Amino acid sequence: MAFRFSLLNILRLRGALERQEEQKLILLAGDVARLRSTIESLDEGQLLEQCAALKQLAEGSVGAELQFANLCLTAYDRARKQRMGELQVAEARRLEQMQAYREARQKRETLDGLRERQETAYILESTRREQQRADELFLLRMFCEGSDQNLPSGAARSAQSGTL
Repeated sequence: MAFRFSLLNILRLRGALERQEEQKLILLAGDVARLRSTIESLDEGQLLEQCAALKQLAEGSVGAELQFANLCLTAYDRARKQRMGELQVAEARRLEQMQAYREARQKRETLDGLRERQETAYILESTRREQQRADELFLLRMFCEGSDQNLPSGAARSAQSGTL
């Protein structure tokens, strides 16, 4: 009889829940990466804008251009702060999901460890039973061979053939 784990359905459920939590974690990590990329793009854009503004200032610019550059800087600051807030929220959600994933994984690993221990015990017990049967068969053969040697030679042949 093959090994059968009685909690196999629960183990499968735990595995499915772990994969589900992992998928959620991957999505949240993607959100965090997207927000970081957006912030990086904002920073690069602002750096290019500042370089252009400094170049215009060096060439001699009018007050309206400086005022526009200041408005752009204010808009950049506001957008960056908003994205940073979104990033903090996304990072907090990612960390919460990481914890949920770890818990799901731990529960699955606990059941998997139980299954492995039970399977090992089953294999050990099965091996012991096989060895016990082999030992009993050996002793039975030894006993039968010993009984045949105690009988007279004609009686041993008749005993082997089933007649006396």
